[in-house]
Amino acid sequence: MMLSTRCSAVLLALLAPMPLLAAPPSFSASDPRHAALYRLEEAASELYNSEDYALSMSQRTRDAWQRLHDAAVKARANGRPHPLAGVALVNLSSMDQLDGKNADALRRSAEGLRLIEPFADAYAIEWMQGLSIEGYAKIALGDVPGGADTLARASRYMDGYIARLPADGIDKDVHMLRSNIAFIHAQALMRLGRNAEAVAAQKACMDARIAAVGPHSADALGAYYTYAQMLQRADRIEEAEHYARLAVDVATDHVDRKHPNYARALEALGLLLSRTGRRVESLDYLQRAIAIKRETVGTDSLYFHFGLQNLGSVLLPLERYADAEPLFLEAERGFRALEGENSPQSARALAWAGAASLAEGRRAEAIARLTDALGRVQAGTDQDRDIGQRAYPYLIPALIESGRMAQARSAAATFAAESAQLDNAPAFPLALAAMLAARTGADPVKLGEAARRLVEVVRDGAALNDQGDLNEEQRVALDMVLAVAAETQDGPLALDAMAIMAGSRIAQANRLVAQRLVEDPALAARVRTLQDRGKALEAADSRLLKALATDSGVADARAARAAAAEAVAAEQASIARDFPRWVEARGAERPDLSALRRDLGADEALLAVMPAFSGVYLMAVSGTQTRIERTDMDRAGMIALVGRLRDSLSPEGFDGEAAHRLYGQIFTPGIEAVLRKARSLRIVPTGAFASLPFAMLPQRPVTQARRDTPWLIRRFALTVQPGFAIAGAGERQMAAQTQTFLGVGAPRAFEDAALATQSRGGGPAMAANGAFRRGDAEARTLSALPPLPGSAAELQAVADRFGPKRATLLTGADASEAALRGSDLSSYGVILFATHGLVSGEMEGVTEPALVLSAPSTATPDTANDGLLTASEVATMRIGADWVILSACNTAAGDHAQAPAYSGLAQAFRYAGAGALLVSHWPVRDDASAFVTLETVKGAGRGLPRAVALQKAMLKLIRSDRPDAVQPYIWAPFILVGR
Repeated sequence: MMLSTRCSAVLLALLAPMPLLAAPPSFSASDPRHAALYRLEEAASELYNSEDYALSMSQRTRDAWQRLHDAAVKARANGRPHPLAGVALVNLSSMDQLDGKNADALRRSAEGLRLIEPFADAYAIEWMQGLSIEGYAKIALGDVPGGADTLARASRYMDGYIARLPADGIDKDVHMLRSNIAFIHAQALMRLGRNAEAVAAQKACMDARIAAVGPHSADALGAYYTYAQMLQRADRIEEAEHYARLAVDVATDHVDRKHPNYARALEALGLLLSRTGRRVESLDYLQRAIAIKRETVGTDSLYFHFGLQNLGSVLLPLERYADAEPLFLEAERGFRALEGENSPQSARALAWAGAASLAEGRRAEAIARLTDALGRVQAGTDQDRDIGQRAYPYLIPALIESGRMAQARSAAATFAAESAQLDNAPAFPLALAAMLAARTGADPVKLGEAARRLVEVVRDGAALNDQGDLNEEQRVALDMVLAVAAETQDGPLALDAMAIMAGSRIAQANRLVAQRLVEDPALAARVRTLQDRGKALEAADSRLLKALATDSGVADARAARAAAAEAVAAEQASIARDFPRWVEARGAERPDLSALRRDLGADEALLAVMPAFSGVYLMAVSGTQTRIERTDMDRAGMIALVGRLRDSLSPEGFDGEAAHRLYGQIFTPGIEAVLRKARSLRIVPTGAFASLPFAMLPQRPVTQARRDTPWLIRRFALTVQPGFAIAGAGERQMAAQTQTFLGVGAPRAFEDAALATQSRGGGPAMAANGAFRRGDAEARTLSALPPLPGSAAELQAVADRFGPKRATLLTGADASEAALRGSDLSSYGVILFATHGLVSGEMEGVTEPALVLSAPSTATPDTANDGLLTASEVATMRIGADWVILSACNTAAGDHAQAPAYSGLAQAFRYAGAGALLVSHWPVRDDASAFVTLETVKGAGRGLPRAVALQKAMLKLIRSDRPDAVQPYIWAPFILVGR
């Protein structure tokens, strides 16, 4: 008989390869003397293979197998019990396994294999299935190495069995069994950290599955996406994406939407997209997969809970911890209910929940969850490497921050030992383990070396990532590095770590820009060379870290790493020389603290505000001093304060307590000491702090806004920078007398009948967030945008400051995309856009931030001139302006509170060539916008630095008699974005 495919399908756990056994020569599986046994076997098989699942798993079916066992034990074959007694036990063990009774499954499968073994070649399929069940049960009970050994035996036996058969004599069931064994084997090898072997085993699984069912079946679909996942774990990303996309193509073209593998294919591609930085796209796939699973397999299913866990794992690096945590906890409960208290999957879900609670500032809860997760798996085996790689990077920092150094030291030693045993360990886990071990030690020299090495590895990894993405483990690592830098006041170390964090945000914001630049074939070839050298460097890093861990071959590994690093540096320098805009758009510049100090003016300082994983770090730099600190409040609390302040802003008032608490957290006595002599301040904020209006932070407690409130803008002229780039020659402010001006705005409306919506206190607010749907601006929505009666006057007033010979205006129908494309924008020193700004949800090309220009003529439709100047279109322009003024709403905005710094139109103009930008944080009243713009241009025309000109314009607005002018909501949204 053949076991039901139900038995094979349940073997999704672990395994490995076995030698052929010879059956006694006189034995025949069709000996007519045992006809009664064959009838009992047929009756039991018919029940077990019934389409009625309840019947197949019923006591009646168990009784049928038991009758076969009892009769076969009494029958003799070559002096032994007939092997059908063992076959019956293997089938009973399969039922035990399906019922979650793994201890019974292990006992019965072991006894069944003992009975079958002398006759294994006569019952080869049943023998291999018995080994698979035994291996799976061992693993489920915590004996991963033992289970892997058993499954290895099954795999080797299968290889020999296949070799004895003619190519056309292998039926579907044999191929399917081979595929299932290889699948379980691959999962086991992965859990043991033997990833290269796991990829090979999964490839064998996929090949056998295709041989069994063809390339377009639902079963083949599962093999594609599982192989893609294995390739991704082995860092073979391009191959992984190929197979993940193949799975989705097969699903959509050939597989019923209700089949579980349809949803799982979407899920696999979503996870891969997430891990290569395309998280917005990935969320669509993952949410769609969960919806299909809910409809097709229900919520009481492992598949459904895997979907919840996968969605949570994507939300985690997006810093949407409050959304991710309940998904992990629901998945944990589901896995535990279905697989038992020590379910490895429940432990992994709990570890993710622990990471979320740590990021949210609940350290004790995080430690409890992470410790519990480790304990569940380690209770059964001490060789499961996967759970340690997930839990220790969060647990050890949490223990250190809680002062539990003895426990942290023990955990760090275990993590280092386990990481060193991974067969193809990337450089990052090895460097992180070394850093954490040093952090719990007493040698400051070794700690500094480990911290610098970890920064190098993270930087190299970010350079290889086309999306500029940092995952949560990398942010935990940089958090630890910054903690060390703050303790030791190591300015260069802090600057290196912060530059990586800022560069990641810049690269995410400018992914479309960088992609457009790489369309240049010459640059594309150079980038491929850099990527190849980067991968060689990562491999050399890994070899060096292993050599250091084992104290063997260190000199050779260090020399190889130095040579690889030199090759990368040479290629980077060459690309930076020939294609500087690509390097800038990638956020790949490496700042130097001495050069940064030299770049500061006599009365100028720099302040970086960086949220890492659990902490927020500050670095103040003046011409002679540097100070690094961690805020007293954790990251979650600080971000909540920023959100509280932003939510409170209105024409009537603001949350004065939140504003002053933020001031106190950021401008500590230590930071103030460095900034004491400065009158101008460059601020480098990332994450939620990129949306913080620093100008309105009060230097003493306030309850309401007054004309004499001591705002930060009274003390400093402020410039915001996305990163730590240093001004090059030709980037300094040009004198207004030599500049020409282009003003664009007051465009022709999409419909003359559009009604204006008046905001409080004056002109209409430029609020147009809802205009995009599915990437297309709907004319109906655009026609509802309020008119901007002050924009034409604003443009004319600024043009008058330059004079008719040096000013050009494009207004009304002339304020169009076609007119801009037909103009040489590189010749203008100042460009002002006075129009509506649309804030999109995404920069991914599905929806983009845009400026609204004149409605296109319906008589001459043109998709390239649709009335919306999008960020990606701006990025293709060549702008030579000393500065660009975007007098429109939300032109500094990203797509969410933790968005890349200034990821909207501001970044697009910056990388199109604009020297600096005047932009706004939130919808701006057009009379206030016109006032600040004109006064800033006047000040710059008198020779004031742009930041000082903006400072004076904002203070003048506060002193004015305009409605609600003292309220930060009116004057504080304006920021100057520098290099």
